[in-house]
Amino acid sequence: MKKRGKELYGAEPGRAYYDGRDAFMKAALEAVSERFALDGASFYEYDEKNGLLRQRQRHACGVSFEHEEALRPPPGSAAARAIETVACASSKTQGGSFLYSPFRFDYCDPSGGRGVIPCFGLVRLERSPRKKGFTPAEAARADAYLRSYLRDYYKAEFFFLHRKYDKNVAAITELTEVFATALRVRDSFRHILSGIQTYFGFDRVRLYLIDEKNRKLKGELSADIRGQIKSISYEEIPLEAGAHRFADIVLGRSSGAFLERYKDCVLYMPLAVQGVTIGLLIVDNLLSQQRIEPAELAMLKSFGGQIALAVDNSRLFDKVEELSLYDELTKLPLRRYFNQRFQEEFYRAERFRQPLALVWADVDYFKEVNDTYGHQIGDKVLKEVGRVILSNLRKIDFPCRYGGDEILILLPQATGLEARRLSERLSKELSELRIPVPFSKTKELRVTMSVGVSTFPQDASSMDGLLEKADDALYWVKSHGRGAIALYSDVAEEKKKAVGAGGSANGSE
Repeated sequence: MKKRGKELYGAEPGRAYYDGRDAFMKAALEAVSERFALDGASFYEYDEKNGLLRQRQRHACGVSFEHEEALRPPPGSAAARAIETVACASSKTQGGSFLYSPFRFDYCDPSGGRGVIPCFGLVRLERSPRKKGFTPAEAARADAYLRSYLRDYYKAEFFFLHRKYDKNVAAITELTEVFATALRVRDSFRHILSGIQTYFGFDRVRLYLIDEKNRKLKGELSADIRGQIKSISYEEIPLEAGAHRFADIVLGRSSGAFLERYKDCVLYMPLAVQGVTIGLLIVDNLLSQQRIEPAELAMLKSFGGQIALAVDNSRLFDKVEELSLYDELTKLPLRRYFNQRFQEEFYRAERFRQPLALVWADVDYFKEVNDTYGHQIGDKVLKEVGRVILSNLRKIDFPCRYGGDEILILLPQATGLEARRLSERLSKELSELRIPVPFSKTKELRVTMSVGVSTFPQDASSMDGLLEKADDALYWVKSHGRGAIALYSDVAEEKKKAVGAGGSANGSE
């Protein structure tokens, strides 16, 4: 009587292919092991180019698991005969009895990119030495059973590749969005590397950028398979031939034997915009030693232009933003940047109960300088003022061109006395400046500055209060002859004395 499909395959014959290649192989090994009372069964794909059988799946002792192992069948062995003749072959050794059932067929790539894909391999059936070997009749039945089962393997491969193709399309869509929208350097580099690592599953992704000014290849970030992203800014490679293989790759030179040795699990991808190389992206599977599939390489390379453009846009955006935060003339930060830092430093001073001083200064008679000598001379004055200030501040101090000729300087962890000393140093250096004015009688212009200082927590307990008190101190100086420095605490005392003596609070008659 002819056996029906249900009896041949078991319940739901061939349905495992809907769950993909791995599920199908698992079901096939479990089914054949149960039907023929096996102690083990393994699924191999044959790499014809290298003459290797690559084990993909194994079932033993009632457990199925993925397994990666490559072996080269010895000439004349049962495995070699099965591969050569595409017919089953058996053998019996001290290790047990083995039956090799080969398969060979072609299937179509669902993406259309690779056309017809050949699939060649074998299933090894195993029995322990305690059990009887495979009789010719049993070997024929087992081989026929596997051939019937494996005829649906192409469907499993199809669904596997189709899902992979869908995943790649989703990756393309999402990564393209990341590359298109990421702007800020500190964020976009993280997004780009994280996206590549997530969607391709590499062990590691690294980004290096070219520093043209210093002729170096500088490390930026590295993302690993655990999802951790860390800075590699400590890596700096001279951009010279022979200095390092990374430099050689960027310069378009041969990088030696290392690349050839690890070509299957490492990709070095120079990033270029309009023919100009701006950096190097490196992806690798050096830890897992997993081969990077050609399809993955092709897709990542297709992203090369977008990645390079995203990186370049990020750096350009950062430069534009930096320019928007700094005054081009004085090189001092602008008001909106100062406001941000002021909030941060004031919060820190409050939380840790540290002093904070604020210096408010302006150039004396600056309007008259512009009116008399013109804005070009006025610009020279401001440029020199900015230079003097930047050359005298600590790293933690934060100056700002507040508007016109007004300058604010934030001095974290500084007392009023320390702020006065800095102001005196600035005033002295500015008073020694001589701005050339060839068309004037004196041929030069001297610069002086009026300064008001307030401190937290002595003078004010809020940001607005600190600004107001510094402004009051500056106004006091300007109303008393200019070219001097005043602490608000001293001004408050002077006002009290003036009021007590019957004078006006601002010191005028």
